Amino acid sequence: MKIGIMGSGVVGQQLGVGFIRLGHEVKIGTRDTAKLNEWKKDAGEKGTAGTFSEAAKFGELIILATLWTGTEGAITLAGKENFSGKIVIDVTNPLDFSKGAPPKLKSAPGESGGETIQKLLPGAKVVKAFNTISAYIMCNPKREEGVPDLFIAGNDESAKMKVASFAEGWGWNSVVDMGDISKSYLLETFALFWIEYGFKYNNWTHAFKLLKK
Repeated sequence: MKIGIMGSGVVGQQLGVGFIRLGHEVKIGTRDTAKLNEWKKDAGEKGTAGTFSEAAKFGELIILATLWTGTEGAITLAGKENFSGKIVIDVTNPLDFSKGAPPKLKSAPGESGGETIQKLLPGAKVVKAFNTISAYIMCNPKREEGVPDLFIAGNDESAKMKVASFAEGWGWNSVVDMGDISKSYLLETFALFWIEYGFKYNNWTHAFKLLKK
């Protein structure tokens, strides 16, 4: 499968490597392809870089891995028509760093980042996922203490099943479907909890497990 990634930071790069490891082709969209020279060397022939538009056209599935402040701009540069009919994995968190760290959440019920993206891309199948964990364990979830749970949300059931299948390929034993895209608000507040813990304890390898028995 061809995967287009919007965003050339650590999240985009790590997910790119993860998809390549599963046998897929990846093109990362960025404003500066030179910053991905090292990544391309490591990624091999299945990993390329281009503009946001090139990556969006390339991808049969698209990942939004931009900073929230740049997300709408990246979508505009990519061309909204290039998202139509495709699964879009939203890894973003609407964070406000204007008063320093830890950040505040700009999300609100009914106005979450996931819902905003779904409104911007009404023809796409947006799935909120991978936003409550470190980039370095998104595709390598096994911890010394076990495997955490991955929480997702979205309107399209088949799209969520597809995202879950990728996660399972990386070793996620449990993918918890929290419901439709409005539940993105819960995942984004959960991400803020994760971030607050990280800043308080200077630990960024933590993740969560839902214990049911």
